[in-house]
Amino acid sequence: MPVELHSTELGDANERKLLLLHGLMGSSRNWLMVARALSERFHVHVLDLRNHGQSPWADSMSWEALSSDLAHYSERAFSGRPFCLLGHSLGGKCAMHFATHYPKQVEKLVVVDIAAKLYPPHFKKEFEALLRLPISKLKNRQEGFEFLEAAIPDRLFRESLLANLKRNVEGSGGGFIWQPNLQILYDQLEVIRTNPLKEEDAFLKAVLLVQGEQSEFIQLTDHSQMRSHFPQLNFECIEDAGHNPHIDQKEAFVELLMNWL
Repeated sequence: MPVELHSTELGDANERKLLLLHGLMGSSRNWLMVARALSERFHVHVLDLRNHGQSPWADSMSWEALSSDLAHYSERAFSGRPFCLLGHSLGGKCAMHFATHYPKQVEKLVVVDIAAKLYPPHFKKEFEALLRLPISKLKNRQEGFEFLEAAIPDRLFRESLLANLKRNVEGSGGGFIWQPNLQILYDQLEVIRTNPLKEEDAFLKAVLLVQGEQSEFIQLTDHSQMRSHFPQLNFECIEDAGHNPHIDQKEAFVELLMNWL
């Protein structure tokens, strides 16, 4: 059964529709600055995927389940009218699966710093560190920040992960709780790293693949495989950006999207 995805809408409802999907352990919050800029010319819908942000929790993170959620949302929000779809990382895999299975609903597709392939195990160690974090006893996020330093030395990465903590206003002991379904996401890491597409899956409309210059998530050898699924693929690389080009080089990223879309 699909879940009812939480969304934030920006821009004029009469403009072209653009739907944005975040990455693993992210949420719609990660895309609000970009969404505000894009809302000058689009009616932007920024979603929380299942088990993330303010969307409901569910046991599965299969590509079929994620696409079912998106199909349910788009039917309710757009009444079957086509829309532009952008997905980053996990959201990019979901967007690729959706576009190849619901091609009539997608006008144009943008995939940000991810390819249609099986990835090596990512983030298992980091998830295990997060699961060990005694969140119910934390007085503030700084304590969590220091607790995770050895396992997750990248300061910005730690900050982004701890943004998923929220105050436990209902519990008598205080502390924090995780907003995403951390345990299910950890349990489903082997699913999340798989290729969302089968050999025969294809989307014949315009596709933009955006890579951060310093990111290792896309290799040159991935381009030919991507074109086998997306024959109208365009590729753009954003300089001085890593896996999150929408954050590292927001202005360049927005300008690229405005021109291409």
